[in-house]
Amino acid sequence: MSIAGANIFEQSTVEGTGQTTVNHPDVDTDPGSSPPDHVHIDHDLSHQACLAEIASLFEDIQADLRIITDRGEDRSKGIYERQADTVANNPANIAQAAAMVVNLQQSDLLNMVNAEVGNPTDLGNTSSTNYNAIRNSNTNAGGFRGGQVETAQTAGYGGAGASTAIVGEDGTTYYEGTVPLDQVVTESGSGNGNVTYALGGVRNLPIQKQLFDLLSEAAKEAGVDVVVTSGGQVPTSEGGIKGRNRTGSNRHDKGYAADVRVLDGDGTRLYTNNPAQLPIITKFIQACQSRGATGVGCGNGYMSNGNIHVDIAWAGQQQGAIQGILSNRYWGGGASAGLSTRTANAPQYLKDLMSPRDNA
Repeated sequence: MSIAGANIFEQSTVEGTGQTTVNHPDVDTDPGSSPPDHVHIDHDLSHQACLAEIASLFEDIQADLRIITDRGEDRSKGIYERQADTVANNPANIAQAAAMVVNLQQSDLLNMVNAEVGNPTDLGNTSSTNYNAIRNSNTNAGGFRGGQVETAQTAGYGGAGASTAIVGEDGTTYYEGTVPLDQVVTESGSGNGNVTYALGGVRNLPIQKQLFDLLSEAAKEAGVDVVVTSGGQVPTSEGGIKGRNRTGSNRHDKGYAADVRVLDGDGTRLYTNNPAQLPIITKFIQACQSRGATGVGCGNGYMSNGNIHVDIAWAGQQQGAIQGILSNRYWGGGASAGLSTRTANAPQYLKDLMSPRDNA
């Protein structure tokens, strides 16, 4: 039905009566028509109160719908705010906090904060010893990693987003360069003990069978798989030319040394500066040492922390097969950590494991 052109009800001028008189013809469908026929009395104030209550209910429903949409991860949905949203434990507050956590995770800020908490940078200690750890002692650019191995640390807040802090058996917080061997709880990985080649570059000769067997047995004991990425090379005394069929240390001559990657059973590459992976790597190195390894290099940035050098070169020299092998049994350090590669820069656990310092 249509009420177009109808007279709008007017409120009574008598306060409290809440009534309006309207004349219209005998068909009760067209208020305000003429000629007048009879009178209706409408209590429109009551009607208004009811409509106001209904409108209030719709407003509450609308606000609740906004709360529900605020629970989305998109912060743009949270532009609406009402007074109730400032109350603690309000669903909208909970949803907003959850969304902020998601944003922190996605931006990696949460990891950075957790890293700093786990591995705090002591900027309040202005001693020269501490600042060796905070600023690099060489020409490498920036970073919180540098100085001497005894004080070197990766500051979580300025680092790569993941803490390198290691909690030892005694509850002390260490870092990869300073943790003693007796504070590392070794554990086995899920690998099968496979040893494979992935040779490239000039050190592309197979390694000695004795060394291959050593790596295989150590890998089985530690539950890892090993990939040899740098093998044997031609000695200079037999026509070796730097850059063509040899490079760097004599330890790799005739395959008496290998640079290897250590993998877990699912193919994950293990790194010495990863606190969760160091116990597995340490067990592998222990197994190598117990089977006759005379030289090991790893950690503190050595080969970017993702490769390990294992050799029996001292034994090869004692047998007269190769020559020019230094007596040191361990070393570490590398450019990725702002450290030179040398014996003094080996991580403490490696020094303890391969002690004494020199072969004899």
